[in-house]
Amino acid sequence: RRRRYSLVKPENFTNDGLKKRNDAVIAQLYEVGLPFVCSADGRRFATQLELSKHLDALFRRSQLEKTMERTEERSWYAEEGSWTSGRNDADATAPVAGEEKSSDALRASADSQTNASASLAASATVVADETRDRCVLCGINFAMFFDQDDGEWKYRNCTEKNVENDGPTMDDEEMEPVLVHATCWEGLGSPEFLTPDQIRHAA
Repeated sequence: RRRRYSLVKPENFTNDGLKKRNDAVIAQLYEVGLPFVCSADGRRFATQLELSKHLDALFRRSQLEKTMERTEERSWYAEEGSWTSGRNDADATAPVAGEEKSSDALRASADSQTNASASLAASATVVADETRDRCVLCGINFAMFFDQDDGEWKYRNCTEKNVENDGPTMDDEEMEPVLVHATCWEGLGSPEFLTPDQIRHAA
């Protein structure tokens, strides 16, 4: 059964009266005053005609957005090579068969390199050493995990590399090996030895 609401009395328009709940005012904002609800965005309307106009506007806007998404822009002028060779814009923009093959080869090569880097990062592990907890090339801490097979804590994506001395040292002292991210080392070209100027953070 529909609930009836009383009219707002003028004497209730006081500081204390405004603080009280008024069902009549609330109803005017919802099922009584604005009974028609748009299922698309939740807006309410007083009449069915207003709701229909709103739905039509939403439909026209969505169609316009779809048209804009399908619109392909073209350049104002043909490229110099197309102009001098007499080819039309369609021929100029159409990919050459050789170029398609080369782009596919480059894409496949990039994917294989990405997979190789991911495989290297997953397989390169070193026993954790609290005194050497970060990569000396990038300065970022190693990710640590517990190896269930060996029963030891290890660094993931980590490898140990020697540093090449750039000059004579006292008593033929050699620099201790350093820990680096396998991906950082690969980014340098996978050198056999690291040089002191490549090390940003001392271990």
